[in-house]
Amino acid sequence: MKLPVVCIIGRPNVGKSSLFNRILGRRAAVVSDRDGVTRDRHYQNANYKGHEFTVVDTGGFLPDDTIDVLADSVRTQIFNAVEESDLVLFMVDVRVGITKLDQQFARLIRKLDKKVILVANKSENLGDRQESYEFLKLGFGQPRTISALTGYACLSLMDEIVAVLPTPVRGERKEERPIRFAILGRPNAGKSTLLNRLMGEERAVVSDIPGTTRDSIDCTFTANGVKFVVTDTAGLRKKAKVDDEVEIFSNMRTMESIRRSDLSVLLVDCTRGLQVQDFRIITEIRKAGKGLVLVLNKWDILPDKTEKSFDRMVKEMLEREPMLEYVPILSISAKEGLRVNRVIQSIQTVYANCRRVLGRDRVAESFANFLQEKAPPSHNARVVALTRACQILVEPPVIAIETRTPELVDESYKRYLLKKFYEEFQLQGAPLRLNFDQKLTLRKDEELEQFAESSDSVLVGVDPQRDLDRKNRER
Repeated sequence: MKLPVVCIIGRPNVGKSSLFNRILGRRAAVVSDRDGVTRDRHYQNANYKGHEFTVVDTGGFLPDDTIDVLADSVRTQIFNAVEESDLVLFMVDVRVGITKLDQQFARLIRKLDKKVILVANKSENLGDRQESYEFLKLGFGQPRTISALTGYACLSLMDEIVAVLPTPVRGERKEERPIRFAILGRPNAGKSTLLNRLMGEERAVVSDIPGTTRDSIDCTFTANGVKFVVTDTAGLRKKAKVDDEVEIFSNMRTMESIRRSDLSVLLVDCTRGLQVQDFRIITEIRKAGKGLVLVLNKWDILPDKTEKSFDRMVKEMLEREPMLEYVPILSISAKEGLRVNRVIQSIQTVYANCRRVLGRDRVAESFANFLQEKAPPSHNARVVALTRACQILVEPPVIAIETRTPELVDESYKRYLLKKFYEEFQLQGAPLRLNFDQKLTLRKDEELEQFAESSDSVLVGVDPQRDLDRKNRER
C-alpha cells in the first residue's frame, strides 16, 4: 500500500527540519541556525490518530543567482519531492516576514497545481501571530501559525493534514518498511564499489581519486526477499582537513545519514588498517544509537596475507577498542565480490538485535546473577546498591537500572554490566545502552513489542525517551 506523501518546503532556515522532527516525535533531521544544512530529500513514515503517511524534509530553496554550488541540485530535489507529494506544507518565518525569495518560490509552486497549506512558523508569541496575515499575498490562503520548536498549535496542524490527505484503499497489504543502512568510511575505502556490488549495477561513480562521492545517495534493492535502502556517503575526513565548502556539507550530510539509518556499515581499507578517523566514525555511530557492522575491504590485495592475517588484525583492533568484540567484523573484496553476501546477512542480524525484546523476567534474572557474581564497588565508604533492571526501549535497546545513587556507580562497573548483558543476550552490533536512574518505570514485554512493530511508522508527536510537556500538547 502506497502511503500519502506530505512534503515540507520553504526557503532556508524557516524551520522545516524542526517541523519534520516535531511530526515524527524524535530528532530525525539535523537542525541548525545555519542556512542550507539540509540538502537532500529525507523520508520518514509517520502515524497520527491511525492515519499513516510519509513525510519528506527538503533543502532550503535558493535563487538562481546564488553562489551556493549545490543550489541547482537542491532545487531539483525539492521539485521532485513536490511532484510526488499529495500535500505540500509551504513554510515561512513569521518573525522575518515575507521576502522576495518566498514570493519567487510561491509563484513556482502555484504552477504545479498541488494542495498547499501555508505554515507560518516561529509564532509562539501573540505579537508574531498578528503579523502573519501579510503572508496572504503568497496566494495559499490564511497561514496556519505554529511553533515547531515549542509545539504550539502543531496538533491542530496535524488534524488538518490528515483531513486533507487521501484515504488509503482498505484491504491492501501494508508494505513493510525496508532496512535502511549507510555505508561509511574514509575516502577511497571502496564505499561506492560496495554499493554497486550490492545493487548489481553501476549506480555510483567509482574512482581511485579520494572524495569522488560528494553527496549521500539513497538506493533501494532486494536481497533474499528483504527490501533494503542503502546510503552511499561521502568519505569522512578529519575536520582540520576539511576546508572546502562542498566537503563540509558532504561531512554534515554523512552525519545525517547515520542518524536516519537503522545501522551503519563501516568500510575500512584493510591495507591501511583501522585509523583514528575510523574510531571517530564509530563514536558518532554509537552517539546516534545505531547498529554497526565493521567490514575490512580490499582483502584480495592485502600484502603478505596468511590464514592468520584476519585473526591478527582483529586482535589488534580489539586491543585499541575492546567494545569491538561485540561488533560483527568481516573481510571482503567489494571489487571481486568476495564474501559480500555475508555483509547482507550481518546487516539483517544487527537490525534484528537492535529491535529485540529481551524479556522482562530474563533481564531481571540475569541482572541478579551479574550482581551475585560481582557486586558494585563502594564509593568513598558509601555502599552503592543496584536494586532492579528492566528493558525500557528498543531501537536502540536500553536497559534501565534502579539505584538511589546513580552518580556513584563506578565506570568500570558500568563496563562490566554492559559486557555481561552483551554476552548473555548475544546482541552483536546493537548499540546497547544502560541508564542508571533513581526511579525505574517498568515496561511490559508487550509494550516493547508493540513499539518495535510500530517503528515501521513512527508515532507522531511522541518522543519515546521522554513525555512531552503539557504546554506543547495544547492547541
